[in-house]
Amino acid sequence: MFFSNMVSLITIFGLLGNITTGLVYLAPAKTFWYIMQRRSTEEFDCLPYVVKLLNGYMWVYYGIVKPHSILVATINAFGAVLELVYVTIFLIFAPPRTRAITATLFGVLDVVFPIGAVLVTQIFCNREMQIDVSGFLSLLFSVATYGSPLSIMKTVVRTKSVEYMPFLLSFILFINGLTWTVYALLTNDWFIGIPNGSGFVLGTAQLVLYAIYWKPKQSKTTSDHVDDGWQHESLMLNN
Repeated sequence: MFFSNMVSLITIFGLLGNITTGLVYLAPAKTFWYIMQRRSTEEFDCLPYVVKLLNGYMWVYYGIVKPHSILVATINAFGAVLELVYVTIFLIFAPPRTRAITATLFGVLDVVFPIGAVLVTQIFCNREMQIDVSGFLSLLFSVATYGSPLSIMKTVVRTKSVEYMPFLLSFILFINGLTWTVYALLTNDWFIGIPNGSGFVLGTAQLVLYAIYWKPKQSKTTSDHVDDGWQHESLMLNN
């Protein structure tokens, strides 16, 4: 009975994590609709999407090589497809110099590196080592994505305004971090627990800042088309 209840809890939190992570991956859609309408990437930065795509790849690989981690693989496969679409749109509408930089980063980080990592671990590592390497890389790139939340929190404190930190996304990130942290505790998976525990802490801090600095009738002219409020400071959604 206890084992059955544990499996049910793991499945429930895994599914909840899939839903919240899916929402995080979908968050940039409004920004890229804006880019397509303007037919220009303007001041947006490609690096967050290139890194998030790599992060998605690594979590998919981790979910495949680690037993009973299909829920980790499926949602990040969905996310990787979305991030690939975002990067493609960026390549289409970026000015020549930015396009060249984006293409280079994409080629190195999203093509050469993941293919190399998979080939090396598959050829030279046993299954346990494959799990450890892919888990460590996933953890590393997830932590790397925390640059944007930290920078926007700095902006909120400096400007005493939450204009670039939309409440809904901050709340989703908070729930996402909490859900995957509980999942990690239930499965004793610290590769998932460490980055998402950090995400939970950052999400909590964002909500606290929002409570402190929120003011009624703030301007929405910029945050209406900035997907996560972080692009002006630039990133990982963590998982």
